[in-house]
Amino acid sequence: MYIIITRSLLTAALSLVLASCSTTSQPVEISTEITPENALLALKAGNARYLDGDVRTHDWLHERIHKTGAEGQVPSIGVLTCADSRTPPELIFDQGIGSLFVVRVAGNFQNDAAIGTFEYGTAVLGVHTIVVLGHTKCGAVTATVAGKKLPGKMPAFTSAIQPALAGLPKGADGTISTTDAEIANVRWQAAELVKRSDILSKAKAAGTLNILCAIYDVETGAVRFLD
Repeated sequence: MYIIITRSLLTAALSLVLASCSTTSQPVEISTEITPENALLALKAGNARYLDGDVRTHDWLHERIHKTGAEGQVPSIGVLTCADSRTPPELIFDQGIGSLFVVRVAGNFQNDAAIGTFEYGTAVLGVHTIVVLGHTKCGAVTATVAGKKLPGKMPAFTSAIQPALAGLPKGADGTISTTDAEIANVRWQAAELVKRSDILSKAKAAGTLNILCAIYDVETGAVRFLD
């Protein structure tokens, strides 16, 4: 006995599968807006879900891409973080498309391009919080601490990180702790973001922009907010 599978049968079967999946999946919050008062709590809660393996079920196509594509982006939180493949902020904070406005570069340092990006986010898109997110075992910071001479254009990030290490205490072996350096770099870059931008400094002074500093542990997955 032969059963002829037509296109209509395949379509019907696929519809049943999708329907069953949609009824068992946890619905995701469609709104991409996070309030200024709720920003830190939302980030901490997202990281807690990430650590617990209880991340939201993101319907990327229908609930995120279609929404932001049709209505435009309204990111609430900017993130300056490292290009390290272990530090994707959307996953770390369990956020979907349209929530985070991200700049990634080795060593999570600010420069004119990064500052201009966050100026645009703040002045045009409504970003009210910027997180400077460093991480443990950062190669760029480690190379800066070691004073390594790097090839090509890589000295750009060691040069940008070096001022952050000024005045850090040295251990018995005469070297700076990489942990201290990673924290100092985050704080330095956050301060420089505001110091070098009239737009960001005025927004911060007016209370419409908040700057957060944090360190991501690549071994545990936990984010520790500083200060």
